[in-house]
Amino acid sequence: TVAISAGGVDSTATNTGHFDVADATAPGCRLNDVLLTPGGQRLVVTGFDEAEDEVDFITLNGANVVAEDGVTKLAIIGNVYAQGTNQPSEFYQTGLNKLSNPYIITKEMYEVNGSQATNIGWLNVNGDYRWYLKNEMDARKKFMNQREMMLLYSQKVSSGNISVGGGTVTGSEGYFQAVEDRGITAAVSGGAQGSFASMSDIDTIILELDKEGAPAEYAMYVNRATSLDIDDMLANGIATQITAGLAGQFGAFNNDADMAVKLGFKSFTRGGYTFHKHDWKLLNDPTLGGLGNVFKGAMIPMSQVADAKSGVKAPALQMNYKAAGSYSREMEHWVTGGGVLGHSNAANGKDTAIFNYRSECNLVTRAANQHVVLK
Repeated sequence: TVAISAGGVDSTATNTGHFDVADATAPGCRLNDVLLTPGGQRLVVTGFDEAEDEVDFITLNGANVVAEDGVTKLAIIGNVYAQGTNQPSEFYQTGLNKLSNPYIITKEMYEVNGSQATNIGWLNVNGDYRWYLKNEMDARKKFMNQREMMLLYSQKVSSGNISVGGGTVTGSEGYFQAVEDRGITAAVSGGAQGSFASMSDIDTIILELDKEGAPAEYAMYVNRATSLDIDDMLANGIATQITAGLAGQFGAFNNDADMAVKLGFKSFTRGGYTFHKHDWKLLNDPTLGGLGNVFKGAMIPMSQVADAKSGVKAPALQMNYKAAGSYSREMEHWVTGGGVLGHSNAANGKDTAIFNYRSECNLVTRAANQHVVLK
């Protein structure tokens, strides 16, 4: 596309005219390029006025130029040349961005003294009645939740690094930051908190997906409130289908309204896209993602992205972790202690057992322009 800096396309009494650009020495188009305006006019680039930062053009059909106010971009749809003329003097080069994402180191620990470790309780944990096992299990689950939350909510430092706990970190691009920066952010409408109030909400998202050449199948992970809103939206759509014959929106149910109305459905089809709806428990937890209710969910393409150089295909969303040989830092767990529970460490003479957890991983969001974050 070519960016117009000001003025739009002005009406003229002839078939020629010009529009303003930020810099006519690098206008974003070439001589003889054919530009398409939002109003459907086809303009052929005839010259550049570097002193005035203007691009000159002539209408392709020879008709007078029609005014189009508020135009900021023109699409380059091709070019046209006369017989016997030379090849273009310049070529377009695809802009490539190399993306990298640092790893996140996440740590946790749980400690129990020898006396408490040998106490017998009434709680059965995998066939054992020692109470500390429940706390250790909860600590492990908490660590796994925190690791997942960091992959979702982590942010990369805009420049340099920040000082944390006697060291420095650069941060890491979490899923929400990746999609907010490079993808689609949908503010669902309706209600004080926002919701899928009608089919027009999902239709707005579909139109954006079309612009990005999105695949036809999506996993939709949402919090409970949004999940219920989608159920209501589709239930209302069933009434519309019965009265107006809009059968296409229930393709996932073989166009059977009775099957869909049971509200036990997990998938629905709209506009050629199929959405598989899942509950995202971390966004329901008021002590985790449910705090503040900023993010309501995400729509993740169920496709693979091919590497332009190697042709190797990889999923649209992937977690990586550091490893060397048989040593993996995906989920490290070790216990130290002063002989408690049989664990010993020469540097630790305390009458305790310390359970340690550590992970070093990152999240790769491929083709982020095809992902959707719901807010």
